[in-house]
Amino acid sequence: MATTLLHTPIETNSQNADQKFADPSVIDVRSFRYSVVIPVFNGADKIEELFQRIADTFEKRQCRYEIVIVNDGSTDNTWAVINEAIAKNPNIVAIDLTRNFGQHPAVLCGLANSSGDYMLTIDADLQNPPEELFKLIEPAVAKDLELIFAKFVKKQHAFYRNIGSKIISCLNEIIFDKPKDLNISNVRIMSKDLVARMCRYKTAFPYINGLALVCSDPAKRANVLVEHHKRMGSESTYTPKRIAELVGRIICNYSKLPKLLANIGYGTAWFSLVLGVAFTAKHCFLSSSLPEFTPLLAIMAFSNASLAVIIGALWQYVEKLLETMSMNSSYAIGSIVKGE
Repeated sequence: MATTLLHTPIETNSQNADQKFADPSVIDVRSFRYSVVIPVFNGADKIEELFQRIADTFEKRQCRYEIVIVNDGSTDNTWAVINEAIAKNPNIVAIDLTRNFGQHPAVLCGLANSSGDYMLTIDADLQNPPEELFKLIEPAVAKDLELIFAKFVKKQHAFYRNIGSKIISCLNEIIFDKPKDLNISNVRIMSKDLVARMCRYKTAFPYINGLALVCSDPAKRANVLVEHHKRMGSESTYTPKRIAELVGRIICNYSKLPKLLANIGYGTAWFSLVLGVAFTAKHCFLSSSLPEFTPLLAIMAFSNASLAVIIGALWQYVEKLLETMSMNSSYAIGSIVKGE
C-alpha cells in the first residue's frame, strides 16, 4: 500500500518563509543541540575550510553543535588534517574507520555516534554550502518535522550522476513508497528519535535515504530549497561504477525483485510444459503435422524457465545468508578522537 502524501514542501528561499523562520525568539533554535555528520574519503584539501564554515555558521546563531567527521579509509593525509583541526575546535568528533566501507555505512556510523537533538548530514566536497544548513534547521524545529531533505535550486552534478539520481529516485518510489514530489538528497536533517529507529534497523548493507523513508512518519517529512555549488578541485569519488553498485545494493537488499523473477520462472515453466503437452497431444490424436523445431522450442522454454526457478530458489538461501550477516555491523571503527 502506497504511503499517503501528507508532507508539504517548504520553499525557504521565499521572502515570507525567511520572515517566518528567521526569528530565534519565535523558533528558539538555540534550545537544541545539533550534530553535523560528514563522511569523507580523501578530502584533505577541503576539510579545514569546511570545519571553519560550519563553526562560523553555528556560532553566529549561538547554537550548540558538534561536527562528527567519519574518515572512510582515506589514502591521503585526511586523518592528519582532521587531528590538527580538533586541536583548534573542541566541538569536533573524529571517527577513523578501519577501511573504506562506502558513504552510507560511514554516515550510519556517524549518526550512531552523534549526541545532538537533530542530526544533519552533508558531504565534504563543499558543493553544499554549510551556511544553508539553517534552512533545514529552522522549519524542522518550527514545524516539529523529523525528516527534511534539501532540494537543490539547480543541481551542479555531472550528467551521469543526475541520471543515476533519477534511477535511484524511481527505485525509492517503488521500494520505499517515496512520494513523487518528495526530492531526496544527501543533505538532510533528522530528529534524534528518527535516527534511533534507523540505527535499530539491522542490515549489513545500509542505504540511508531508504532507512529514513522506512522509519519516518510521512506526515513529518518535507523539502527545502538550498543552493548547490559546482565541484571545485578533486574529482568526485561518486563514479558511474559506485552508482551502479548502489542501485544493485538497493534492488538486492531491499526489494522483492529476485523473488518476483522466481515466480515468473515458475509461471513460464508451467506455461511451456502445458504448451508442449498440448502440441504433442494434437500431433498424436489429431494426426496434425508439427514444425520440426516446435518440440525443441518447448524444451528450451521449459529449461530456461526451470533455470530461473533454480536461481530464485538459490536466492532464498542467499537472502537467509544476508540476514545472518546483517547481525554484524556494516562498519568497523579503528579509533575515535574527541576535542577537549
